[in-house]
Amino acid sequence: MPRIFLPIRLAAALVAIALTLAGCSRIGIAYNTGDFLVKTYAKDYLDLEQAQLKRWEPLLGAELTRHRAEELPYLAAYFDHILAASEAGFDASNMACLTGEFRDLYRRQARFAVNLAAPLLAELTPAQIERLDERFRKEAAEDRAEIAERSTTREKEKRARRYVKSIEDWTGRLNAEQQAIVMDVTGRMPDTQASLVEYRTAKRERLMALIRGKAPEPEIKRFLTDWLVDFSDLPPDLEQGGQVLGERIGELFVSLGKTLDASQQDRLNKRLRSLRDDFMKLQRQPRMAQMTC
Repeated sequence: MPRIFLPIRLAAALVAIALTLAGCSRIGIAYNTGDFLVKTYAKDYLDLEQAQLKRWEPLLGAELTRHRAEELPYLAAYFDHILAASEAGFDASNMACLTGEFRDLYRRQARFAVNLAAPLLAELTPAQIERLDERFRKEAAEDRAEIAERSTTREKEKRARRYVKSIEDWTGRLNAEQQAIVMDVTGRMPDTQASLVEYRTAKRERLMALIRGKAPEPEIKRFLTDWLVDFSDLPPDLEQGGQVLGERIGELFVSLGKTLDASQQDRLNKRLRSLRDDFMKLQRQPRMAQMTC
């Protein structure tokens, strides 16, 4: 899978906690040690010095406090809406709404990550800049080599297996009919990996030019926001691919939802309810944000 840059990894990690952990104690441990996890990741990825981390720690603490107060209500509300859709039955209408809400939720997490990354990137030393550039170039070369060796048929099979495994974490084992639905729908998902690698490589090169030119933090933050939050110059094929992917995921929810037996439905709803409640309990003043659905 092609690599993603530091801010998106941080944002994705927050959503991944919600999507892969069940039970308040496990989510609580991951969330309540977020400062350590994020600091360790940033240190390793950017090869930061202790003094740089020390200057960054107050911002990290403030942003995590803000995240708890302002972003957890959105995560709680989102899982509440998925639960309501699951109980009512997934259909084109509620899936369109949930897809839109997920995009909004992602942007909120990405903005949080950009706020953390910009000051670090603005004060990298020349040696750190060269190491980051070398890392970017190595990752781009590896991604291009992997894409060149890909088999379309094999990639579709691997994608279907990944989706089956992920879905079974939520529903329990899928039967042959359900696995066939997953294979059919995922087989019609767009393949934009080559375009994504080239787009990301170009953006990374522009970012490195800004860092080498000693661009101030606000300029780096604007660049990252345009790129990773607002998608302001996303190529048409990637924009269209994202739209089609959302449609296919909606189709997958609707098609599979009609085939879930009582045990699968109960397991799914129980987990969604647990996650919603977990994100409520993690808040100091529990609430659910007002979202579009």
